[in-house]
Amino acid sequence: MIELALTVLAFAAPLASVVGVLPLVIGFAGAGAPLAFAAATVVLLLFSVGYTTMSRFLPNPGAFYAYISAGLSKVVGLAASFLAILGYLMIGLGVTFFFGIVAQDLVVSTFHGPEVPWWLYSLALVAIVGVFGYFRIDLSAKMLSAVMVLELAIVLVFDVAVAGKGGPEGRTLTPFAWSSLDGGAVGVAVLFAVITFIGFEATAIFREETRDPRRTIPRATYLAVALVGVFYTLTTWLLVIAYGPTAAPGIAGGNAPGMFTDAMKGFVGTWARDAVSMLVVTSAFAAVVSCQNIIARYGYLLGADGALPAVLGRVHPRHGSPYVSSLVLSAILGASVLLFSRSDPASSYAWLAGAGGFPLLLLMFLTGVAVLVFFRKARSEINDSTYWHTLVAPALACLGLGAALYLSLSNFVLLTGGDRGIAIVLQFVIWGVFLAGIVLALVYRSVRPAVYARIGRQSIN
Repeated sequence: MIELALTVLAFAAPLASVVGVLPLVIGFAGAGAPLAFAAATVVLLLFSVGYTTMSRFLPNPGAFYAYISAGLSKVVGLAASFLAILGYLMIGLGVTFFFGIVAQDLVVSTFHGPEVPWWLYSLALVAIVGVFGYFRIDLSAKMLSAVMVLELAIVLVFDVAVAGKGGPEGRTLTPFAWSSLDGGAVGVAVLFAVITFIGFEATAIFREETRDPRRTIPRATYLAVALVGVFYTLTTWLLVIAYGPTAAPGIAGGNAPGMFTDAMKGFVGTWARDAVSMLVVTSAFAAVVSCQNIIARYGYLLGADGALPAVLGRVHPRHGSPYVSSLVLSAILGASVLLFSRSDPASSYAWLAGAGGFPLLLLMFLTGVAVLVFFRKARSEINDSTYWHTLVAPALACLGLGAALYLSLSNFVLLTGGDRGIAIVLQFVIWGVFLAGIVLALVYRSVRPAVYARIGRQSIN
């Protein structure tokens, strides 16, 4: 159980989230940012109850879209797969920009190297990850776990240092007071908080590789969510303490990429800051590899099923990799990096992560609804699950996710730096992609029933 939880957490790139996402949550939620992570933890634990229970009744549980197809319909399921591709693509591109920022800083500040533009580092990352995808060179679970342990260790060193010394306003518990939340942007903060949990759903993929999956999968999922929640809640609180609840939100808004590393240098030392600078590069690399694998796998399966051009479903005859789908993705990422090369990468990765998190949050909400509908339809066939697993917990999760979704939508402009025009365009893109998936599924149901029948039947991993 513990090994499975660590394997899943390794793909979450915890240090990259601490450096790149926690300051954004503080910037949006204010000094009460720890409460955003606490709320996300509770909601996702409730979500996990129905999610892991439903996994027992699907032949190939894997992606959210498989659950949505089984619980709602194949029409909504195909639309969900398109949303997933869009969401992971935006987040992957945002992390690619973030990699360029931290890699440039590492070379210049730590190794005193030349000042190479950030986007060249991002292009190099796209190329390396693309090669991995082409040859199907998978990062081993043990290596990922080892890197993750180092990431967690260096963050815990910071936590202990701040807890021991205290900040300019002491070891105050003010961040845990509801009054510390910036009410106007709480939904956006929770959205970013939820993004840091992405990957916990992968536990269900390993059902056939674990002993006693009926117990192991739920426990590993709960453990993964609880560990992530406690880790980020504690670290966010101590990061706020490091600067003081009064000053922390302003610093997060003005210097989000450097907020954690600067605090690490001040409380632990230059060596720790340099260690973070190196480990965050590998952490961001692992996160992009994970996104590449997920998106390429979606493209491959949808291509193989005929829902997207069949060429995407080609497998390399020697390496067995979905090389066409991976190459297309690499080309899209490379072109996007060049397109954004003259923009501010710090602001770009922030709104890309938020905009990409919105469709994934919508996907979680739809999955929660699908769980409720699925168990209502199959109630007569299910005798070993309680109402807590099939009704109460999923319903509470839907309420929480629905509230976060509403608050995120109503504050969506904040994700674009206050530019209402960009926010409107992004909303049209997100809902347009969802609608396109619905229309395409309806067309397949009418003219290509064999393709329609395959929607949602295979797992994405």
